Amino acid sequence: MTIFTTLLAMPDQFARLLAQVPADQLDWEPANWAGIPSERFSARGHLCHLLDIETQGYQVRFRRTLEESLPALASLDGYQLALDHDYPRQDPAVQLDRFRTARLQTVEWLRALPASAWQRRARYGGYGEVTLDGLVRLLVSHDHQHLAGMQWLLMRLNADLELALPFE
Repeated sequence: MTIFTTLLAMPDQFARLLAQVPADQLDWEPANWAGIPSERFSARGHLCHLLDIETQGYQVRFRRTLEESLPALASLDGYQLALDHDYPRQDPAVQLDRFRTARLQTVEWLRALPASAWQRRARYGGYGEVTLDGLVRLLVSHDHQHLAGMQWLLMRLNADLELALPFE
């Protein structure tokens, strides 16, 4: 499996988890967040966050890494983005469609790059100096964190609300 295949699989993987959340629980948050392997977001919040980080985070970071000489890349405050973009008011179907489109754009753009571009460097927060290849791997890692966060949220939702969630 190539890194592009992994990146392209994410919207469908996330959609399968999101489909297990009852529509009236999309904004549910547990009383206790102990052990969450990602940021503390509701199911809808995870989806909106993924879209924002794709478009305002990684797409920008990738372009700057190619266009600038050793740029200092910004980390984004996911909780501030949630407030700024009013996540609870966002339509999940629209957000998922936008995430799919943005991820496809990201992968198409990355696929078109020459091999030499993957060694371009940037400084990124606490990670220090990273290559474009490293940034792409951080995006994959971010995806995995949010898939794990959704699994954790489903566990908590099931335990706290005593729902019978189907296995898929």
